[in-house]
Formats: sequence, structure tokens, C-alpha cells
Amino acid sequence: MSYTIKHMGIGGILDQAIAIVKDHFILLFTIMLFGLIPILLVQQFLELAVTPELPPEPTMQDYLRAQQQHNEYWPWFMGINLFYMLIVLPLTNASVIQAVARVYLGQQVTALEAMKHAASRFLPLVGTSILMYLAIWGGLILLIIPGLYFAIWFGLSQHVVVLEGLAGPKALGRSKKLVHKDRGKFLALGLIAGVITVMLVVGAKFIPQPHVSVLVSVLLQAVTTMLWTAAFVVFYFSCRCNVENFDLHYLAESIGAPSPEVATNPALARGSM
Repeated sequence: MSYTIKHMGIGGILDQAIAIVKDHFILLFTIMLFGLIPILLVQQFLELAVTPELPPEPTMQDYLRAQQQHNEYWPWFMGINLFYMLIVLPLTNASVIQAVARVYLGQQVTALEAMKHAASRFLPLVGTSILMYLAIWGGLILLIIPGLYFAIWFGLSQHVVVLEGLAGPKALGRSKKLVHKDRGKFLALGLIAGVITVMLVVGAKFIPQPHVSVLVSVLLQAVTTMLWTAAFVVFYFSCRCNVENFDLHYLAESIGAPSPEVATNPALARGSM
């Protein structure tokens, strides 16, 4: 199925992202089954198992006792969280970015191919992410506002690492160049994604059976991760269309016509795979 590739507004980006997830749900969900879902289930079921059940009318002593018992397992939670943040999350996001980009451009891809590509970019991805987080936290310490700008400017750095083969400061600079004209749109997408995800996950907490609640919550996190990752991939290409006329280059390639700009500047062709 062909999708619209051009500079778009929020509505167009979300429309394309929803269409991609709907058309390729099995592909994207398979990546989640090998990445995000298992670690989230282990994390949350462990949390459930070590948290003692409180009496119907708990006292402050009951809360303190439960907290003390829970704190005894902090090394386990720290180890799982580090594994999740440093390995599982970057690889899963990179795999979905690669898969969505391929299908968005009308190319064939399997979950295994996307995950292999993500693994090949793992070290550059982690190194670039560390630089990004250092810049953001440093900016937040310096009066907060710079940190917010850095978070927006460098928000596409993972996409650049995965799709363009750049890393480190070059990836951060490339992300800033792409996002700068659409920084308000990036912020709006982030806010929409955050609010909807929190509402869905919090809603799952109202399911009375705790194990079912955990399962539903994890599945919702997986699906929302697929959707919002797809939305930011579409946003990435929308920015490229705005900054370097990627839509015209892509159209020329699709009909077999030469593209002089790409011929003289190969960097414009990056990200088309």
C-alpha cells in the first residue's frame, strides 16, 4: 500500500501513522513480542509478586511495612530497569523505526530484518542517546528552557542514527536541522502521545483483577509505542520534505527519473532504505 509522503500537519501525520500500524500490525507487534512486551511483563509481574497485600483499612504502619518489604528487592528492580533502558528499549525503538520507514517508503521488510538492522546500529544508537540525554539534563540544570529546546532539537537523533547511518554530534546536528522549522509540531506530537498513553495505561489500572490489569497495561503500552513511533517516523520524513524536498526526490526515483540534487549531494538519498 502506498502512503502520502510530503510535508504534513499534525492531522496528516497521525492519519498516516494509524494507517501504517493498521496495515502492518502483525509486523510491528512481532517486534514488540521479541522486545518490549517480555521485559515489561517480567517487571510488572515481579512488582505485583513482591508487593504485600494491604488490609481493607490499612494503617500507616501497614504502608511502611509494605514499603520495607518492597525495598528488599531493589537490586532486582534496578537490574531489570537498567537492562530495559540501555538494551531493550533502544533496540525495540530502532527496530520499529526501521520497519515503519521501510513500509512507509513502499519497501518489503520482515521483523527479523528490522531487528538485525537495529542490532547493527546498537552502539552508535546508545552513544548518541547518551550525548542527547547529557545535553538535555545539562540544559534543564541551566534554567530549564535550554533543556526543553535540546529535547525538541535532538528528538529525531535516533531516527538519524537508524535511517541515515550518522552518529554522535553529527546525528544531533542533523536532527536539529530537520526539526528546527517544525519544532512546535514536534512538541505538540509529544504532548498528544504522552497524554493519550497515560490515559490508557491509567485506565487499565482500574481493572479489578491485578494480573489481568498488568497484562492489559503492557499490551496497551506496546500498541501505543507502535503508534507513536510510527508517528515520529512519518514526522521525520515530513521534516525531510520541508528541509530538502525529499518528496520530490522520492517521486523522481519512483518513476525512474534522475534527481540532480541527489546526484550532487548523496546525503539527500540517505534514509530511503
